[in-house]
Amino acid sequence: MKKNIFIYLFVFTALILVFQLVNSNKILNRLEGKLSTISQFNKQLKDSIYNVQLQLDASTDFVLEGNEYALRYFEPLSMENIQSRVMDALYETNLLKEKNKLIPYAAMDRTFLINKVKVLNHRWIIADFSDGTHWGELFLTYEINKSGGVSFELKEHFIYPNPH
Repeated sequence: MKKNIFIYLFVFTALILVFQLVNSNKILNRLEGKLSTISQFNKQLKDSIYNVQLQLDASTDFVLEGNEYALRYFEPLSMENIQSRVMDALYETNLLKEKNKLIPYAAMDRTFLINKVKVLNHRWIIADFSDGTHWGELFLTYEINKSGGVSFELKEHFIYPNPH
């Protein structure tokens, strides 16, 4: 009788061990599959981040804040937030409405207003303007005097043809 109990216990233990072995293999294979999928996804994300970083670097090539040489130009003036100051001065020209000499087009439907501004360096600006129906762009030069005033000069301009 003792012999049969040991045989039953041995067979039962062997079955449990086989079950554990098969179950562990399934779990291990599933986890390896998930790890493989996650590592591929992680590689894709790293590639995407790298591509976005390249695009960001390319888009900041012509920006005042990233241009060390242009910022050195303003060191004698000891001003801070130069780009914001220039952009604010340009947006203030929107308050002039019809007297705005920077937009050389007569108001068609409504008054033209400057919408977007990009300060390229210590001298140049690109701006977008619109009246809601017509759009155009400006290329301006600017100068900051010792008292902090900003003056603008229009160099080039165009308005897109109305598609309607």
